[in-house]
Amino acid sequence: MANEKIKKPFYKKWWFWLIAVVVVIGGIAGGSRNDPKKVEKTSATVQSKKEENNKTKTFKVGDVVELKDFKVTVNKVYTVNGDEFSKPKDGNEYIAVDCTLENISKEDKAVSSVTMFKVVDKDGRQCEYSVTGLAAAKAGQMDGTIAPGRKITGAYVVEVPKGTTGLELEFDGSLLSSGQVIVKLN
Repeated sequence: MANEKIKKPFYKKWWFWLIAVVVVIGGIAGGSRNDPKKVEKTSATVQSKKEENNKTKTFKVGDVVELKDFKVTVNKVYTVNGDEFSKPKDGNEYIAVDCTLENISKEDKAVSSVTMFKVVDKDGRQCEYSVTGLAAAKAGQMDGTIAPGRKITGAYVVEVPKGTTGLELEFDGSLLSSGQVIVKLN
């Protein structure tokens, strides 16, 4: 009986406090609204009033869209043929989306192409991100940390069947905030 361990109450264990801290930080970070808004004009046609009432707005290539922490710009969309080391599967092509993100907050922001970006087709199916397509595009990655006032430009590359239309880029600057940017690619 002398060798029996005495169990600590759950509130004295390290994992309890870790969870509590994560919940508090998540509540603070996600507490403000983040509706996307266009901050610079392009030669785009005016969007319908129905779209403007939605929290999620649709933009086009070249629009500069401001969120709570980022300004997002899709600079261009282009196809990548591949190279000797990386080629798309037969009947497919690489589509590269060249983007610029600017940190407009007052603190460093982490950017992850895998968690913040996705390309979907007209039916809402997510297109597969392609690391080999990114290498073939010879473009920078959209991953890293951006200091306040700084920008990062790179490509997000997906592999799709040739001739796929109705593609849209979805950018979500934070899993904890509301609002999402959708940019029509083709």
